[in-house]
Amino acid sequence: MMLKVKLGILMFIAALIFTGCSLSKTDVLEEFTSKEEGKYSMRIFSNSRDWEFEVNKVHNSEPGLLNYIEQVIIYSESDKLKSLKALGLEEKVPVILIFDTEKLVFHTNDPEELRKFAKKLEK
Repeated sequence: MMLKVKLGILMFIAALIFTGCSLSKTDVLEEFTSKEEGKYSMRIFSNSRDWEFEVNKVHNSEPGLLNYIEQVIIYSESDKLKSLKALGLEEKVPVILIFDTEKLVFHTNDPEELRKFAKKLEK
């Protein structure tokens, strides 16, 4: 009887640890969304400096992005890919994500698609 109780407690603690470590969509959105109304937050997941350079070229050449993106963060650590999964996206890099104050509003793995998004911001 005592062994069953100990085993039950151990399993309960293990379940708490594993559920506490998983990311929820709400957690990710809270971290990634823009904190300023009318502005956007851009998150870049990459393990290629060349690709990041291409994204940076687009970002710096587009007034829409310069005017409306309040924050750009680049993630290269593979543990951050769990954030993509929590958002319902493929855990695959490279990818660009853009958030307003509430939700993911744009994602792509093509820097030229980012340019098209920027043009829409200027309208």
